[in-house]
Amino acid sequence: MKLGILLTTSPENENTNTVISISSAAREQGHEVSIFLMYDGVYNIHKKEFVGLVDKGVNIAVCAFNVEQRNIARVDGILFGSQYDHACIASEVDRFISFG
Repeated sequence: MKLGILLTTSPENENTNTVISISSAAREQGHEVSIFLMYDGVYNIHKKEFVGLVDKGVNIAVCAFNVEQRNIARVDGILFGSQYDHACIASEVDRFISFG
């Protein structure tokens, strides 16, 4: 199964821990996971536990426009994309969950 997740809230919100837990559990079960970050969700790329999902095989993409607006530095292993990448994730997965 392919799982897509949209996260729009900052790291202080419980949504971040929920996304980390769901993504880790899905990968342990052998599912593909893709996450798209936008709005204040882009701040999660500086949270160690969140970026650690990349090492578990989770694909993470961010809205580069939102990153630029918030003056956030790039992080290796994360795609700095656009709403097109968000649409591709949403259209290619079997299930899509939104946290915002």
